[in-house]
Amino acid sequence: MIGKDIVTAAAALAHSVPGAELLLRRTDGARLVVAGHSRADLSPCTFRHLVAEGPCPIAEEVETWLGSVEPRGTLEHAVAGVYRSRHRAGERWFVADLDSARLRQLFDDLDCDREVADSTSVTLRADVELGVVVVKLEVGSRFSVERVDQLALCVYASYLAEVAMCASKESLLDQGQNWRE
Repeated sequence: MIGKDIVTAAAALAHSVPGAELLLRRTDGARLVVAGHSRADLSPCTFRHLVAEGPCPIAEEVETWLGSVEPRGTLEHAVAGVYRSRHRAGERWFVADLDSARLRQLFDDLDCDREVADSTSVTLRADVELGVVVVKLEVGSRFSVERVDQLALCVYASYLAEVAMCASKESLLDQGQNWRE
């Protein structure tokens, strides 16, 4: 089932990655193309605004009408929740819901391939409307696709571990508060 978080991430990536396209397959079999060319049904900007809007069929109850979201154009799935640009070999992208300062700290504390990590430029772009941060990792072309993907996976895994740890802390705090009441 497609959840709103997946649609939000897709909208953020389509809006951020140059040349990215999305193929939205509806549950009734119809297809919508999100892209920056004239054959598209929606532009990335329009799709982003529709997802960010309040009560709207695209944003709310997405699981009732959307069957799948497929990356197209320059956007291709690399590993886990990480995507790469087909035309820029060293770029990897993912969407996070941690604040930018905490994400920066994650990058500073990474225990990954140090040679690749030291050659990586990290760009964080907060998308306030969607409530996410788009993360772009840019690595020099001297490294293999596999090494760049491994670094991106390491970064993404660190992000997921941080999210899980924050959720666990919140859950424990909630349980403690209820227990005392």
